[in-house]
Amino acid sequence: MTISRKTVLIGTIIVISLISVLIIYNTKHLPTVENGVVNETVNNDLNKETLSDEIAFKNSETNENIVNTDEIEESDDELKEDESTESENDSVSETEDDIIGNDLPIEHTPEHVGNFVIINSVGYEKFKFSKYNANVYIDSINKYAANLGSDVKIYNLIAPTSSEFNMPDKYSDLSDSQKDGIQYAYSNMNNKVITVDAYSNIEANKDEYLYFKTDHHWTGLGAYRAYESFMKTKKEEPVQLERYKKIDSENKYLGSIYNMTQNERLENNLDDIWYYNPLLPVKYSAVNRDETSWSSNQIVFPSYFEHSRKYSVFMGGDAAFSHIEADSQTEKKILVIKDSYGNAFIPFLIPHYVDIFIVDPRYYNDNIYELIEENKIDEVLIINYSTVLQLPVFSQMLGDMGTVNVVSSTAIKAAVAN
Repeated sequence: MTISRKTVLIGTIIVISLISVLIIYNTKHLPTVENGVVNETVNNDLNKETLSDEIAFKNSETNENIVNTDEIEESDDELKEDESTESENDSVSETEDDIIGNDLPIEHTPEHVGNFVIINSVGYEKFKFSKYNANVYIDSINKYAANLGSDVKIYNLIAPTSSEFNMPDKYSDLSDSQKDGIQYAYSNMNNKVITVDAYSNIEANKDEYLYFKTDHHWTGLGAYRAYESFMKTKKEEPVQLERYKKIDSENKYLGSIYNMTQNERLENNLDDIWYYNPLLPVKYSAVNRDETSWSSNQIVFPSYFEHSRKYSVFMGGDAAFSHIEADSQTEKKILVIKDSYGNAFIPFLIPHYVDIFIVDPRYYNDNIYELIEENKIDEVLIINYSTVLQLPVFSQMLGDMGTVNVVSSTAIKAAVAN
């Protein structure tokens, strides 16, 4: 069979066109570079999040396999530019163009999606208590008490979630008592661990906007109420809330519970989100999950208000390790070991410490005790939200940061030097 030149030419054009389309597609999905840090585009992040969500939903009904909602957050590295001048902007209000919604009624019967339940267009993360899982967390906390000397104070703060206070009474049986779960954990901790009762102050102020409706986190105000409790435990005076300038997002927020459930009812009940501008100048440096590093002169990042994952306005999201040098009137140093609930909480610590070291157990690979010793840290605060009592894998990571078989970067450097 003879193939004409015209046929060959047409075939060649088709092949070249297909190759061009592939090149354009791949170019759009290549990593982007901002401030010297390699980051992936939002499209890639969303694809990864969806994949992780599917795993979360499949595993969420068994206590042993409940996935930490923090683990399916998108990558937060690409927006950490210096925004010192932007953070001084006045509060702004919502515009109609930012509101989305649909014709679904606000009130409805519970709709369950994995470990979440949507009631009257509000998302809640269910709490299912298991002594077995809670004991893994308790054992990890107690490791710090056993391995740290009396010169280092150890605090533990377990934050309750919105389902404890905001879920309608008629559906309260959908979630176990977080008060009982937290009390069980606290009562079984080593006496050297100073437990922080954040529950009582949050309960006393539960009519305030302490939790998001479409996101599993607390708001900046919820974090502040926990900070008040921490200061009370330390017998120190908290900075009064009135001293902070409140910076509001002009865009409404559709948060993590929506991202993980895609429940359209949440679109009719969007959140407000804001932060309280830190009072003191800081130097902030961080090491990302991929071991790239970056620095800034701020710890809140208003540009996230222009993007979907607005909660990352606090600290720029979850890093493996970060360090805040504060222009405070004290010489005290603290290490905060946290999940993402700590991100909204940590900025309130700035007036009380000259150095704040921050570690996320999911991503930190060095020996935690070397970090404490080398930096002469005075206090350790381990802050997690109550779902941690359902997450033995996370709890194990928390305890394993100080095991003897961990090879730290400091040890490696010393070995190379010798």
